[in-house]
Order: sequence, then C-alpha cells, then structure tokens
Amino acid sequence: MQKDIDNINELDKSQNSDSKSNVISSELLNITKSQLQNIEILKFITYLPELLKPSIEQSIYHKIEEVIFELMKTPEKLDDDSMINKLVNITNERVDLDRAALKAKSEDTKKFITLLIKEYEKSLIVSNNSTEKLDDIKSDLNSLEISEHSNRELKLLQAKLSDIIFDLETNLSESKNELNKGRVECTKLEMDIKKLQSDLEKLKIEKDIDFLTGVLNRRGYTSVILKVENRYVTFNSNYAIIFIDIDDFKDINDTYGHDCGDIILKTFSTVLKKMMREEDVICRYGGEEFVTLINYNDEEEVYNYIKRVKVIVDSHKFIYKNGIKIKVHFSAGISFRSKYNSYEDAIKYADILLYKAKHEGKNRIIMDNSKEIL
Repeated sequence: MQKDIDNINELDKSQNSDSKSNVISSELLNITKSQLQNIEILKFITYLPELLKPSIEQSIYHKIEEVIFELMKTPEKLDDDSMINKLVNITNERVDLDRAALKAKSEDTKKFITLLIKEYEKSLIVSNNSTEKLDDIKSDLNSLEISEHSNRELKLLQAKLSDIIFDLETNLSESKNELNKGRVECTKLEMDIKKLQSDLEKLKIEKDIDFLTGVLNRRGYTSVILKVENRYVTFNSNYAIIFIDIDDFKDINDTYGHDCGDIILKTFSTVLKKMMREEDVICRYGGEEFVTLINYNDEEEVYNYIKRVKVIVDSHKFIYKNGIKIKVHFSAGISFRSKYNSYEDAIKYADILLYKAKHEGKNRIIMDNSKEIL
C-alpha cells in the first residue's frame, strides 16, 4: 500500500467529524488513481504494435495483433508473467524471422552476382554465335531459384540483367575494359556480402553470451532451453537442471572489491565448463547464480558431474592479484526433468532445493532423489 494512502487512512481514523465525507474522498482518490493507471497502460498498449512491428518479414504480424487485441480487452494482463513471456517470445520470433529473411535476400543477391561474374568471364571470349550464347544466358537466369522474400525485387533485376548481358554481348569489342572492371567490383561485392553475413552471425552469438564469463546469458539460455525441451519431448532425451549459487559472494565483493568478484565468477564458470560435455549447457542466470543442463542416461552421471565440480572448488583457492588466495564454496539444487510436468516446474523445484541448501548451512548440494553432497 502506498505511503500517501496510509496517511489518508490515518487521517480518516483521527478525524471523527464528517467521517463519511472523508471516506468518499478517499474512495474517489483511489478510483481516480486506478483510472489514471489504466489510461497509462492503454496508452502504452497503443504503442506496442509499432514497437513490435517486423522490419522485413511480416508473417508474424497476426500474432502481434492477437496479443494487442487481448491486451486492449484486458489491460491488467500486461502485468502477468505469462503475458510478459508471450511478448518476449513474439519479439524473439520476430527478430529470428527478420534475420532469416535478410539472410535469404543476401543469398539471392549472391546468386545474381555469381552468375554475373560467370557471364563476364564468358563475354571476354568472342563467340561465333551470339544468338546461341544469349539463349544460354537466358536459360541460366531462368534456372535461378529465387526465394519468396526477394521475388518481387529480383524479378525486375533479373529482366534488367538479361538486357545488360545482351548489350555486353553485342558490344563486346568496346566493352572489354568495362567488363574487367565490373568483374572486380562484383567480386568485391560478393566478399562484402559474405562479411556481412559473418558479422550478423557474430552479432547474434555476442548477444547470447555473457561478456564477463563467456557462457550463455539469460537471453541465450531462453533460446537454448526451448531446443533442449523439444529434444526431451520428441526423443525423451533426459536432462537434469542444476541451480548453482556461490556462497557468501557479497562478502567477497565487500572485502576484496568487485574486480575480485569478477575474477572469481570467470574462474568458477571455467571450472563448470571444463567439467561439461559438448551437449550440455551452462548459463549465467544472474549475479553469482548459474544454471547447467546436464544430459544423462543414468542419474549417477549427474551426481558424478557435480561431485567432481565440488571437489575441485573445495580443494583449491581462487587467486586474486598480489597473491591473495580466497576460499570459495557453492550450494546447488538439482532436479531431474522427467519427474515434473513441465520445465518450469522442474527449474522451480531446483531453485527450492538450492534455497534449502543455503538455509541448512551452505556448501552443500541437494538433489530431488534425496541424495545430498556435503
């Protein structure tokens, strides 16, 4: 309850005279505040279509409209976790669709450039039968498989390119120098497009990686868990969820500084990564919390993994600058996905077990099969 409302209530209690009038005023104040909040929410909702509007690929727009329509009917849903997750998922899907459309457009452009280079090289050799050569070029152009994303733009370019090649063929003797120059420019353009695609992939990876530890961040983890869960549902690929938290991390930061804390986070994540296999997943969930997804055929594999991590951490000290050695411990909760109706239930219980380990003295691991590691 807001502080100013508390004061009004106290005022209502203390004033005996004209109490009904005070109650009505308080109620009017609450109604007005609620109305103002709804107006602000509706105002925000009207901006959502523009904020979520796809840049390139429009196929997702109907989903966006459905969510906006739902929010317009019941604006209070904007504060629900399920609605927030729905908006996050739509945003991620929109970005992925736009990226796929851009990639398709780049591939289509590469097809044309590759063909143009090929025809430049052909045109440098004088042909005795220009008609036959032109027919070959047209056949090559018609055989290109243009994606639906670029159909309208590149059909026009396709026709123009055919005319250009015809002119090049009929004016070969005067155009050789220009052809050579164009070939170089096309080769450079092809290299630029390859670099653009590489940069796009690099940018996507960087957005999914925690810059400090080099493991997945929360955004990257959200994307990966969907794939892991899909494998579980489709192929019954078992995995365990390990929720890990470094004990007394705040005390380390307060005593040695945040630079020291950063070094410990980086070193700790390195230990987790080295103990994992390629098919396993690690994420910095937030602050000093980590989540790992461990694939297994037998639950004992998960027990052995986290046991090895604990032995390494407990038997070593983390080294900070000037030779400062710091003892670090961690607590963890482990749930096995197959024991729960959903991933959300499984990770929630892993978090509960982590809290229990913290509450019972820290530096311990509790599994949902009743095993503990102290």
